[in-house]
Amino acid sequence: MAPYHHMMAHFPIALMSLAFLLILLRGLTSSDLARRLDETVLIYGLAIGIAGGFAALVTGLMIWPPEATVTATMGRNKILMASWTVAVWTIVLALRWRIGEKIWDGAGRYLMLGLGAFGTILAATTGTLGGHLLGSPSRLSGVLHQFGWDVYQTYFAPTWVLIAMLAVGAAGIALGATAGRKPA
Repeated sequence: MAPYHHMMAHFPIALMSLAFLLILLRGLTSSDLARRLDETVLIYGLAIGIAGGFAALVTGLMIWPPEATVTATMGRNKILMASWTVAVWTIVLALRWRIGEKIWDGAGRYLMLGLGAFGTILAATTGTLGGHLLGSPSRLSGVLHQFGWDVYQTYFAPTWVLIAMLAVGAAGIALGATAGRKPA
């Protein structure tokens, strides 16, 4: 199953990276090119990337016995990061799809930029953990260590991270609830 996972994992990473570049372009400019790429590429790239990310998560769970995966700290961290990656990019897709072009007005622009950056960091961290599991660690591990996370220990989110995540989630829900309303 490992070869299938390796093939499945790189496509979502590439598509999510492309999505982040498109979000950056659209978030920083309102040019015709940025609008056209947003309308024609972003949603489809995200949808395919999320489907591929889910497939990579499933095939990754099949590589080792479940008992080994959930008892190893690295395995738990990998599952956590992969799940968060898929969840964050799904939120980005849902916001863009539900709100449409209006997401780029006002605070929505910054929400998309923030979620895109967060999703990209999660995807990179997921890949780094996968490299460690296969005996090929990356330099990103050193950067993560500088921020206080030893990838060989189970990851626990500090309270401020949980509060920030709840705030971003609440902002997304509020934005989604208010953007669809039409003035009376």
